Amino acid sequence: MNVTKAAYTDTIGDSLMMVHCKDPHFDPKQRAFYYVRVIEIPTSRWTAFDAKIFGLKMPDTVPMVHQERAYTSAIWCTP
Repeated sequence: MNVTKAAYTDTIGDSLMMVHCKDPHFDPKQRAFYYVRVIEIPTSRWTAFDAKIFGLKMPDTVPMVHQERAYTSAIWCTP
């Protein structure tokens, strides 16, 4: 992550991920739900782009990087 240039390189994480999960405590007689959580690589926030484009020095309290998160819809298991 290069905050001064508002640039990043995509060198961490996987572009494709396939997983098989098994819950060792799964009980088919009990209600349950599952979901998947994903985290994006850190990227430049709009404040970093403004600082670069307009030649600004942002205060240290201004966030320059963000990391998006997402959740899937729940998968419900009912007896």
